[in-house]
Amino acid sequence: MNTSKPNKHLLETIISARTSVGEGLNEDELTRLLRQTALLAEAGFAFVSFSGGVVTLSVPQQDLANWYPEKGWIVPEKERVARAVAEKYDLLVGEPPDETSGFLFPGSGARNVHHHLELRNRWETVIVAHPTYLKVRVFSATRENRATGDAKKPLLLGPDLLHDLSALYEA
Repeated sequence: MNTSKPNKHLLETIISARTSVGEGLNEDELTRLLRQTALLAEAGFAFVSFSGGVVTLSVPQQDLANWYPEKGWIVPEKERVARAVAEKYDLLVGEPPDETSGFLFPGSGARNVHHHLELRNRWETVIVAHPTYLKVRVFSATRENRATGDAKKPLLLGPDLLHDLSALYEA
């Protein structure tokens, strides 16, 4: 893996690294290797881990009041930004709850459950925007292996993606 000339686009650098090591490293080993290299932060996001074809990134510190209104799921401004990003990348927007089902944690349904933003294509979640992290799918299943969820093909969304998503995390 050549790290002497890091790419200025974080996701492209990670895709390139995964492609260059092939099957020689599992995802945990690749995560550890990437943490040892000089990955540059981009648009306020920094690398945390790689798993299942998805990159988890740290986000700038957020005030939860800027995400969650007193009533409703996500503040309208964040929804507007998410819809603009989704339109640009031909994705759909959803707002699933942060919490797992109430049957796993009885009595938890009575609280005010927060939601996060998900942008998906027809087959899978591509982006999860949460006030404490950002997840971006960088490898996708091909038609042949979609049923197994084996993420092999780079999902190329373009070099502006993180800059577009940074609008969600502006104060």
